[in-house]
Amino acid sequence: MKITKREFEEIVAAKIEMLPDVIKQRLENIEFFVEESSSPNLLGLYHGIPFPNRKSPSYSLVMPDKIILFKESIEKRCRTMQELEKKIARVLFHEIGHYMGLDEEDLKKLNL
Repeated sequence: MKITKREFEEIVAAKIEMLPDVIKQRLENIEFFVEESSSPNLLGLYHGIPFPNRKSPSYSLVMPDKIILFKESIEKRCRTMQELEKKIARVLFHEIGHYMGLDEEDLKKLNL
């Protein structure tokens, strides 16, 4: 399943908008990107300082964290638009979980 980068970004934006307000209110100093990956097994990546670790007085004037979704890697795993939208949401929510301070074990318990 292949779509344009713009269509992919629109789905990502729609999934972010669907998040509960309690989560959206915590999305501070973070940017979302759609990129191509050099690794076919890498679907998404969180790079930054997890939200729970930001309470330190030294956390200021910091570049935004990044959540990257790798378009081609996600598309290759999907045959329909419905599958694609579900996979985008799952990868996005998984990476937001890392931003919220959850590790892989926590995310597995949440089925993300």
